[in-house]
Amino acid sequence: MPPELNGRVAFWNIGYPLGTIVYLISVLALLAVLWSLYQRSKIWRLGTPNPDVGPWGPRVWAGVKTVMLDSIAHRRFIRRERYPGTMHALIVWGMLILFVATTLDAVEFNADKYLGMHLFTENVKVERELVWDIGGLMLIAGVAMAAYRRYIIKPPRLNTMLENGVLLALLLSMALSGFLLQSLRMAATELEPTSALFNPEWARWSFASWGVAQAIRGVGVTIYSMEVSHFVLWWAHAALMSGTFAYTAWRFGPLMHIFVAPINLVMRSSVTRPKGALRPMGDLDLLPSFGASDINQLSVKQLLDYDSCTNCGRCEDQCPAWRSGKPLSPRKLIQASKGFMVERAPALLSLAEGETAPPSERSLIYDVITPEVLWSCTTCRACMEACPAFVEHIDSIVDMRRFLTMEEAVVPETAMEAMTSIEQRGHPWRGTQATRTDWMEGTEAVTMADDPEHEVLLWVGCTSALNGRNQATARAMASVLKVAGVRYRVLGSEETCTGDPARRMGNEYLFQMQAEQNIETLNGYGIQKILTLCPHCFNTMKNEYPQLGGNYEVVHYTEFVAGLIKDGRIKPVGSVFTTMAYHDSCYIGRHNDIYDAPRQIAESIPGLTLVEMPGGAHHEASFCCGAGGGQMWMEEEGTRVNHIRTDQFLETGADSVAVSCPFCLQMMEEGIGAKGEADNKSAKDVLELLVESLEGGVAPEAP
Repeated sequence: MPPELNGRVAFWNIGYPLGTIVYLISVLALLAVLWSLYQRSKIWRLGTPNPDVGPWGPRVWAGVKTVMLDSIAHRRFIRRERYPGTMHALIVWGMLILFVATTLDAVEFNADKYLGMHLFTENVKVERELVWDIGGLMLIAGVAMAAYRRYIIKPPRLNTMLENGVLLALLLSMALSGFLLQSLRMAATELEPTSALFNPEWARWSFASWGVAQAIRGVGVTIYSMEVSHFVLWWAHAALMSGTFAYTAWRFGPLMHIFVAPINLVMRSSVTRPKGALRPMGDLDLLPSFGASDINQLSVKQLLDYDSCTNCGRCEDQCPAWRSGKPLSPRKLIQASKGFMVERAPALLSLAEGETAPPSERSLIYDVITPEVLWSCTTCRACMEACPAFVEHIDSIVDMRRFLTMEEAVVPETAMEAMTSIEQRGHPWRGTQATRTDWMEGTEAVTMADDPEHEVLLWVGCTSALNGRNQATARAMASVLKVAGVRYRVLGSEETCTGDPARRMGNEYLFQMQAEQNIETLNGYGIQKILTLCPHCFNTMKNEYPQLGGNYEVVHYTEFVAGLIKDGRIKPVGSVFTTMAYHDSCYIGRHNDIYDAPRQIAESIPGLTLVEMPGGAHHEASFCCGAGGGQMWMEEEGTRVNHIRTDQFLETGADSVAVSCPFCLQMMEEGIGAKGEADNKSAKDVLELLVESLEGGVAPEAP
């Protein structure tokens, strides 16, 4: 059979070369999109250069892998939310299949017409119609699910605007008109006995279109009417497809995220910067200003973030500040910043080189965002983990905090007191009478100054050293290291705050001062390996000290102790009959992907039953305790974040909630007391439970 009679005939009923005008229309639509992206890129380039770019090869390859797994395979969507994830997957895969179908038809036609080539794909020209039909049905099903969710279910996080309905209507119209076109052609050819293309067996491969074609023939529509209808609808369908993209490009509407989000994905900072690290400010003496209060003080990546946001609200759903009634909505912050960017850009784009930007009529921080919003953030990273477009909310929030702290001195009073205490006393715990060495009483801990020979340096941290409740954790760590025969040392009074609270509250100067002091001390002793109790100390020293030249092997105690158990250097022998719910700390969890180690410690303890928090609020979806981002030292109004997390713990029915963070321990203990459950429930560090099991046991011989 000649190739031109094998299934669908190119430009049937339209004619050649008339039908090829559709190629011109498609090219114009594509050019409209590219022109829109180019014009928008002028706004993005108003931002400061992105210091996280690094080598392009690894970045692009990482982007391709992520696109395949998260954007195409929809792992990131479906893993978190089954219904909307499936809905979006149907729409994306439906559009992708139909795009491939249209493109393949065009390539086959032109290869045959102008090159005399018959591509191998023509061997399955009829059979692949089944795939095209499935793609069309997927798109229709996805759009129907989206409409049902947006207009019937109406989740609170969705902000439904007219443009959302227009976009859904356009997608549905494209899918339905494509099916009707196929059915009209089929009814007039493959199901028409007088046609040279008559072949009912071909038609059945397009099962959905075949059903509609049968219905058309069943009501007695004439061949002439079919051909006229097909001709008109064919051009209308072509105009609809091209018009949709042209409209989207003109409006820079929601559909543009198809093009912008992959760019944002490739440009994400985590390719070259650790997830837990904030973007460095560099040499503060060379900066004309601190932080960001205008769009030209934000980075290119941050401005790209604003256009990548699809306004889906997933970040808002996960945000502990928003869920506890605080003014921060990560979604609203990004959308408001985008609105300000679009509003402010014309004035900045019109400036001549070297010309100073005129002040904006509205302030980004005081009018658009407001300080109350910025100071509500716990930097827990839940928003970023939930975002399908890889928007990096924390960078924008901290840059604006830097402006408030270092330029305006607009800081909550208690936060300022904590920073003053760090500067004057080397720790944020204003009013404490404890010293850095009080916790050592009753242990065999030795300071580096007394004996520098060591296997590992134990970095105790401000909270574990100076807070009475958390000193028990430090002593438990000392007990475990003793049983394991680990030769460890501590800095004692030479240890000072890592600077984590100061940096996340926007005081980069104080952070650098603390970090440089610690790096000098560590290098002076030739320290190579550091064991930390606090996830915040761990994250800062591991991920942020290298920005200032401090490169060490930094290990959080959960991974270190889990390794000791695995290697047989310690063996829990005593039974601890309790049911324990584990709370994932944000700074070893979402920021550093440590989830298994603390659970391995718990599971090694005889008699202990481990349960997870309800509603999937564990691992990367864990709910914050509310202490991060400097919140430990700020007054919290309204519903407390840690009380929400305590309610989740109480719902498990477990005897205790175990943590691996001194901040989390304090917050969970306070929450249990506030709920009136102090006599029935408890909060413990995993180390404390481990020591209970080790007591009375005999240390195995060192390997």
